[in-house]
Amino acid sequence: MKYEPLLRYLEARGDSSMIRLSFTQIADILGFGLPASARRHQAWWANTREGHSHAAAWLEAGWKTEMLDLAGEQVSFVKARATGFAEGPGATFDHQTSWRDAAVTIRGLSPAALRMIDNHVEQHGGDRAGACSALLEQLAADRLQAMFDWFQAHIPPSDLDSVDLIREDRDAR
Repeated sequence: MKYEPLLRYLEARGDSSMIRLSFTQIADILGFGLPASARRHQAWWANTREGHSHAAAWLEAGWKTEMLDLAGEQVSFVKARATGFAEGPGATFDHQTSWRDAAVTIRGLSPAALRMIDNHVEQHGGDRAGACSALLEQLAADRLQAMFDWFQAHIPPSDLDSVDLIREDRDAR
């Protein structure tokens, strides 16, 4: 993987919760310069694994980007926290830090949440763990669609050509 040196660098920072790096420092870690799109477009720094090998590196390491400063050519990497919801008093949400070894334990769900999970098992088969996974994946897809719908309704069209961004990233490899 082209961006593996960044992945390894972030994995080695296990005790840190945030790291602020300049684009030059990131280039030094990688051993090559960042593409021009990283210096011009906020979208390059999005925490989206799909189609972005650079983002896949920091996400796989368990980090996400925040506080991007394009003008100052700096970005912060923060530990990605597993987020989710657990209903009811005393509910807990436990997780392992590496997505590759993901294990989730949810305790204290409300009866309504448990019924939702059990209904999914009845309708689709499998077990509660599979039902939780499927329901969370559907929730993520629904939220992503809602975000796209919001952006389409509220953000004016851009002259930015995403095909050019993809080509630039591909050709920089």
